[in-house]
Amino acid sequence: MSALLTDQMLVLFAILALGSWLGHLSFRGVSLGTAAVFFVGLAFGHFGLTVPKPIMDLGLLLFLYAVGLQAGPRFFRTFRKQGIQFVVIAGIAIGAAAVVTAGLAWVFRLPFALAAGMFTGALTNTPALAGALDAISRIAPDQAATVSVGYGIAYPFSVVGVTLLTQFLPRLLRRDVKAAEEQWLAAQLAEQPALQKAQFRVSNPNLDGKRLDELDTHRLSQVNISRVRKGQQVILGTPDVTLHLGDVVLVVGAPDELAKMRLFIGEEVDVPMEAGSRVVSRDLYVSEASLVGKRLMDLRVWDRHNIIITRIRRQGLEITPVGTSMLDLGDTLRVVGDEQAIAQFARLVSGNTRRIEETDMVPFLIGLVLGVGLGLAPFQLPNGLTIKLGAAGGAFLVSLVLGHFGRIGPFRLYVPAAARNLSRELGLMLFLGGAGANAGTQLFAVIRQQGGDVFAIAAVITLTAVVLTLLLTHVIYKMNLLSTLGLLAGVMTNPPALATAGNQTSTDVPAVTYASAFPVVLIFKILLAQLLVQVLHLF
Repeated sequence: MSALLTDQMLVLFAILALGSWLGHLSFRGVSLGTAAVFFVGLAFGHFGLTVPKPIMDLGLLLFLYAVGLQAGPRFFRTFRKQGIQFVVIAGIAIGAAAVVTAGLAWVFRLPFALAAGMFTGALTNTPALAGALDAISRIAPDQAATVSVGYGIAYPFSVVGVTLLTQFLPRLLRRDVKAAEEQWLAAQLAEQPALQKAQFRVSNPNLDGKRLDELDTHRLSQVNISRVRKGQQVILGTPDVTLHLGDVVLVVGAPDELAKMRLFIGEEVDVPMEAGSRVVSRDLYVSEASLVGKRLMDLRVWDRHNIIITRIRRQGLEITPVGTSMLDLGDTLRVVGDEQAIAQFARLVSGNTRRIEETDMVPFLIGLVLGVGLGLAPFQLPNGLTIKLGAAGGAFLVSLVLGHFGRIGPFRLYVPAAARNLSRELGLMLFLGGAGANAGTQLFAVIRQQGGDVFAIAAVITLTAVVLTLLLTHVIYKMNLLSTLGLLAGVMTNPPALATAGNQTSTDVPAVTYASAFPVVLIFKILLAQLLVQVLHLF
């Protein structure tokens, strides 16, 4: 039996299995979730059972890479809109934590290396720890181990405390998650309304006798004409259809764009547009790789297939299709036409259904290579400091860009939602299991050596950043609850807290907010950790 327990792979998966099971147990509707893996790891580590550090690092890398791919499509738009707020919140919260660390270190006469390590652990940031170690190697190389001890003291409380706070925060703030989701969805619809349909009777005499392709509606408005009613007959709105006064056209587009059509065509009406017609609409899933990157104008959808595409749904967004619109794997197309024509087109766009379940491994792995390379590259600052983002931080930044553009050079990236979820969940569990086991081996030894005061000091540093973040997000900026949860996890660079926030909502708001704040937060923490070493060394 003892021989089995020396196998680190067996220990690792025992921690994951037991932690996952405990995380699903609930008391009065409250459960630990994925954070339970960390507690189980602590218990295993206390008895000398450890997990290889590269496994833990790989888990963090996979988790952040998957989060970046998920958040990428919305990241740049969110950062453009709220980037200044994120910079202000991160700067104040992290800067205050650094000042409090320096003050407590002076009052309690803490060794400067220990205090710097506690700062990085209290803010749960391994790249900042690496930055502090790099700075101290130039000042006092013999104190490097003390930095790691400080990190180990502060890290468990910060990880567990912030994760549990994220779980209970909606109740503490007396705010409902479902209400926050509805508020966010309403804001999204106001910013980018879902496509709607409307019917207009042709009363503009300038349109009488005009063919639809002569109207060139896309120059006036981002809409598509789906069907035309002539008397009692409903026909497909094809380019060769000629309009006459009294005809009724069915138009699809955003509300503001439809309002332009009301002025251009005529009054809005409500008449049957399907009875007695072979014209139908269907939703088709794009799973054929050969269509990826193709423009609709190049496919000549009407000329070749006698159908019209009225909507494209992609990653929760509705897009009005125009000639330059490009298709991507996973797109849902709303098509209108004859049933037989739609069936033929469906075989073209959905021919390879297995493709939807497969990840494009070449761009996926190239992104990881670029991310790790970026994270390990040193950046020289004017004041002589050198910073590194860390492998996981670099992979996260690359995944944001990759998720936004969807390609690396000639390679298009497609990662099914199931694959992203597996990478995110398994990566987080690997990280938590390893972090818990490795912290458990030294936790009690550190308590005996340093005493209980250091834990209180570490808690104060963590709470300083947490309280200021909540004050700024909830009171000053009055952010949506989902954004508050994501930003709290982002300011603390706390992956378990992000996972806990994500488990409370069906939206990706926490992940997008976390991703938007992460780059700023990461750089602030690395710089302040190195600056703190130099300042504390002068005391």
